[in-house]
Amino acid sequence: MKRILLLVCGVVIWGGLHAQSIDELCTQNGPSACIDWDRGVVISEGIGVPAQTANNSALRNASALRAARLDAARNILEMVKGVNLSSATTVKDAMVANDTIRTRIQGYLHGLRPVGNARYFSDGTIKIRMEARLSKTIPEELMFRQAANAALQPTTEISPPAPITSEVSPPPGTSNTSRAINTNQVYTGLIIDARQTGVQPAMSPKVYDENGKEIYGSAYVDREFVVKHGMAGYLKDIEKAKQNDRVKGSPLILRALNSAGKNKTDLVISNNDANALRQMAGTQSFLREARVVVVLD
Repeated sequence: MKRILLLVCGVVIWGGLHAQSIDELCTQNGPSACIDWDRGVVISEGIGVPAQTANNSALRNASALRAARLDAARNILEMVKGVNLSSATTVKDAMVANDTIRTRIQGYLHGLRPVGNARYFSDGTIKIRMEARLSKTIPEELMFRQAANAALQPTTEISPPAPITSEVSPPPGTSNTSRAINTNQVYTGLIIDARQTGVQPAMSPKVYDENGKEIYGSAYVDREFVVKHGMAGYLKDIEKAKQNDRVKGSPLILRALNSAGKNKTDLVISNNDANALRQMAGTQSFLREARVVVVLD
C-alpha cells in the first residue's frame, strides 16, 4: 500500500510541475532548452537510458538518471551560450575569450539538480527537468558593460544606434506615439512596448533616444539589484506585464520606435519620452532599481 501511495504521489508531483511543456513556460525558445526571462531561469528536459553494463534495476536507474542529468545540463549550456550579454556580445563570445569564465559557467551547470521528480518509463529511460538561474550561471561582471568589455579580447566599443529617420508601424492596440508623460506622477516601473521592433532579450540591454544618446543601461542602475533581478524582465503579453511584480502598481508605459545594435537587444524611444525619463530619474527610483519590463513579440 505504501508503494502505491508513493507512486501516486510521484505522478501527482510530476503532473503538477511538468504538465506544461517547457516551451509554454518560456519567453525565448531554443532547440532543446528555453529561457523564462520573467523568472530569469533556463529550463531543459534531459533524457537518459540505462548503461548496457548495469546488471540490476538499481544500477540501471542510477545510470539512466546520471545520463539524463548530463543531457539536460548540456542542453542548458548550449542555450546559455546563445544568451545576449549586450547588443554586440554573447555568452559564447565571453567563454571563447576567457577560460576562467568558461570554467565558472560549466562548473555551476555541473552542480545542477533536477527540479521535481524524475519520470520513469517502462523501457528504463528516465526523463528529468532542470533549471539554472541566469544570475548564478552567468558571472556577475558580464552583466555590466565595462567589465564585459574588459573580459573580451580585443576590446571593442559598442556604437550607439544611428538617429531614427523613419517611424515603424505601431503594435496592435497602440497609438503611433506615446501619450504625454506626467513627470509629477510617481511610477512603480517602466514598461516598454517593443512589439514589432524585432528586439531580442539580453542580460544588459540599453535604451537610447532618437539621437543615439543612452537613457538606460548598466551605468544607470544599482548593481546589487541588477545582480539579483537582472536589468529587465521580458514578457509577451502587455496585460501580464502590468501585473508583473517588477513594475506592478502604476507603471509608466512607453512604446519603442525601433530595436538597435548587432544583436537587436537595445531599444530606441522618442526624444520626448527620453527627456521625460531623464527628468524623472532625479526624483524617482524605478530606473535605478531596474524596474523595467520589455514586451516583445
